[in-house]
Amino acid sequence: MPTHPQRKKIFISYRVQDTAADTGRLVDALKQAFYEDQIFMDIEKLEPGVDFRQAITKSLESCDVLFAIIGTDWAGTDKKGNPRIKQPEDWVRIELETALKRDIRVIPVLVRGASLPATEDLPESLYPLLNRQTYEISNKRWSYDTEQLINFLQKIGFTPKKPDTALPEQSSGAGKWIIYGLFALAVLAIAALLFESTRNNKPAQEDITVNTIKPDTGKVTGNDGSSTPSDFADKDTDPVREKNPSAIPVNVGGAWYDATNQYTMYIEQTGSTLQLKSVTVAGITTGEGVGTVEGDKMNFKVQLYNVGVISGSGTVRKNSYTLNGKFVVTANGASYTEDFYWTKQ
Repeated sequence: MPTHPQRKKIFISYRVQDTAADTGRLVDALKQAFYEDQIFMDIEKLEPGVDFRQAITKSLESCDVLFAIIGTDWAGTDKKGNPRIKQPEDWVRIELETALKRDIRVIPVLVRGASLPATEDLPESLYPLLNRQTYEISNKRWSYDTEQLINFLQKIGFTPKKPDTALPEQSSGAGKWIIYGLFALAVLAIAALLFESTRNNKPAQEDITVNTIKPDTGKVTGNDGSSTPSDFADKDTDPVREKNPSAIPVNVGGAWYDATNQYTMYIEQTGSTLQLKSVTVAGITTGEGVGTVEGDKMNFKVQLYNVGVISGSGTVRKNSYTLNGKFVVTANGASYTEDFYWTKQ
């Protein structure tokens, strides 16, 4: 039986109060490119009674790269206002000290415009961190920066996901379209039979009475010359006017681009019903869902693969080319709310 080389692994070091959202976003991108068992984070989820120093050491023994996610509050402060990074029991400090002692590749990843701390802000054991080449991820260039970071990891030997394992939910797609095709053929065949039956049973032309409404008189006139009052003489027969204009769904079908250029949301619209599909800039489908639109208000729910469920609502602007609102991301029993701003091109 053939054996496969052990996959290289990444250790994610971050301070929850500093960069929890940015780290989660980066990990989501990494999971799209690499296998989930290649990424280790959340050392704080250790079970009670576990020696965290030993757990960190054991985890780092199997990792090849450590990402130190550094934001503007990376050093942290305790309840007394003292820097947490200078405290010997600080987990972030212990993670970095252990990695530096092992001499594995430590990459300071700067987010939200942060920079490396000054020497006086660090314990002496972390001075070597200042000699490591940093990598910056800008919110405006998030998609591009993360893509370049993923490319770098592949260059140093990280195994990317195989194409056939990236989207397991899509394996039955061909069968689904075959079923749709057979159903469509059946509908056409039934329609043809009904048309033929109607044509054969059509009465003679002379037995048909054609009634028309004269707009000036409000009367119904038949082709035999008879005339009767019309039930519609005093009614507005414009069906559009009878509807509530604000309830008529706007057209939201098409490709909507995220403001961060991290993904594109493709929407197919049938009346007020929506089908949504999230696709990365690399062309990988990351989720599918459904939604509705009433007037200029849209509601939707999308299942993101390997992440969770996002439930959102937004408002389409009058030009129908911008859509903004909020969505709630629910994953692993937790949830958080984010603003979104999409543009249609």
